[in-house]
Amino acid sequence: MAATPGVRLLLGGAASVGLAAAALVLPVPARVAPAPERPQDAAARAEATLPALGVLWGRVRGWERVGAGWTVSWQPTHGVWLVQAWVPDDGHEIRWRIEAAPWLPGTRLSARAARFLAQHEGEPAQARERLARRDWLFPDDRLLGALPAGGELPAQPRARWPIHEALLAGFLLAGAAVRHLVPGSPSRVWRQAVGWSVAVLLPLLPGVAAAAPAAFGAGVRPWVAELAFGAAATMLLGVLLFGAQRFPAVAGSAPAAWLPAALAAGLLAGRLAPAEWLLALAGTPLGAPALMSFAVITGWLAGLAADGVRELLRFLRGARPVALAALGVAGVALPGPWLVAAAAVVPAAAVERGKGTWLATAVVWGWVAGTLWSLAWWEAGQLDALAMLLLSAAVAAAAALRATPLPSALAPAEER
Repeated sequence: MAATPGVRLLLGGAASVGLAAAALVLPVPARVAPAPERPQDAAARAEATLPALGVLWGRVRGWERVGAGWTVSWQPTHGVWLVQAWVPDDGHEIRWRIEAAPWLPGTRLSARAARFLAQHEGEPAQARERLARRDWLFPDDRLLGALPAGGELPAQPRARWPIHEALLAGFLLAGAAVRHLVPGSPSRVWRQAVGWSVAVLLPLLPGVAAAAPAAFGAGVRPWVAELAFGAAATMLLGVLLFGAQRFPAVAGSAPAAWLPAALAAGLLAGRLAPAEWLLALAGTPLGAPALMSFAVITGWLAGLAADGVRELLRFLRGARPVALAALGVAGVALPGPWLVAAAAVVPAAAVERGKGTWLATAVVWGWVAGTLWSLAWWEAGQLDALAMLLLSAAVAAAAALRATPLPSALAPAEER
């Protein structure tokens, strides 16, 4: 026997309170270091602390969260060289590095002269011949010709899970096939939501390029790198916009009873598996609208994958809940973003198609807000997290009011 709306509301409220309480109590994993300052503040601190380094730094082009600090990149307009610095949060020594185009001319020092200039007498040195200069590499130092260029910077470990990426891609393809073969009634709300999210992101792309520091390199003019990034991002957004129109979500009302629970689950996922790369996006001048648009588009994609999972498991019939539970447990056991992928896709696949995209987007939205709340400890980052939480609470309240039947005294006359 199906549960009544009151029972569903009671169960959803209990789940919401439990998940929210867990998000408040559980600590952030020790391997993740919260950021107490914006990347712009870290860049200003590096500019005030480091010496001139012998080259023109140029403007700040991008930043990346690496460990317990920010790696900031500067580059002049000509783009011949790139200055990078890792600025730790605790105020300890700032590590820096200069990259130069291989065709930039310089001197060709001997090994003895390079050791004397770098003050590394007796240390091993490795020479690298460039087009018009000779570079020297020491264990903790480098010379570009005769220019001291710093040493190695801390690097963010890149954990890749090709099997899980392939599975997620397969679920997305299956979901697209389902929506093509069994389209249902298309949802105008989700078409407009994805369309408006793309429209918001497009003018923000020049600023969002700062969150992709790998796009900038020595020997490439920064405006060329920004143009290449913008062109690639525009093509991707165009594909997503086409997909939202061609494979729209099925129309359905928001699950008022379970929407707060999905938001709380996403908040807990943001606490347990925060995404440090979201901090770089939050540090851009208009980070809040970019993050909100990202959450909506990613939620729509999660709903698409959930449709594929639902149809792939349909042949199991009675064992389908067990299979979904197994997928959820496997996702929770995985580190990083796969936790939120499982938390968004599995619940959306467990409900009907018209409600799945709502649940998936609520989880992703809560995950983004939870990541900001857990890691972005500067004032603007906390305000962005609060704004996302308040906006999600308003949407959940509106869905609950819409789902609540009117009292008999307030019902229209023709219904009495």
